[in-house]
Amino acid sequence: MDSQLELSVSGLPGKIVAGSGRHPFKLTAANHSDKALGTVQWLAAVDNDSMSDDERTWLSTYAKIEYYDPATKAWDSIADDFGNGFYFGQTELGPKETVDIKLRVDITSKAPAGDGFTLGLGGYVDSEKNCVHSSFALYEFTVLKPGSSNDDPGNAKPGDGKAPAGGKQPQGGAKEIPATGSLAETGSGSALPMIGLVGGVAVVAGAGAVFTARRRRTQA
Repeated sequence: MDSQLELSVSGLPGKIVAGSGRHPFKLTAANHSDKALGTVQWLAAVDNDSMSDDERTWLSTYAKIEYYDPATKAWDSIADDFGNGFYFGQTELGPKETVDIKLRVDITSKAPAGDGFTLGLGGYVDSEKNCVHSSFALYEFTVLKPGSSNDDPGNAKPGDGKAPAGGKQPQGGAKEIPATGSLAETGSGSALPMIGLVGGVAVVAGAGAVFTARRRRTQA
């Protein structure tokens, strides 16, 4: 059974100068089915495809991601005890429902210049079939050296030039729903979707995301 969740990223610049401050973007998730998906757990990362074991070559070392919680009207760091800046919460997603999650990233001045990507991923449990589904959005951008001219940053593009798979693009007005909760607060039952998220990264997102998953697991 295919995932009923469709994700996309918008607003992230195609070129970001290291040390230029916070850059807002948005992760949009849509359930196109007639059934509620239940609790969807979220994951977000910014990284590059470095194959080195040296953390100084990883973009994730210098990328600080935050999400906006409309309930508290505050920006919160994606840095919980379990995911260490990888997994950041969950929301309920009903039938034909679309949600926007506001994110922003600060890439510090010491970040390595070159190609990078942002990854948004959602996972949920299919209670009828007792299995985990996940969907992702992988968008690519370029990190420029500090002080570089960036008059035309453009927009980050879907990885490999392809639109996210899994159905139609989210349309219509999206509800702004906060991504709340953490694995520790929601109990041991939440471990199943979290496992699905990490596995989903390894399967669908390519070499860079595989390394992101490995890094975060070893640091947790």
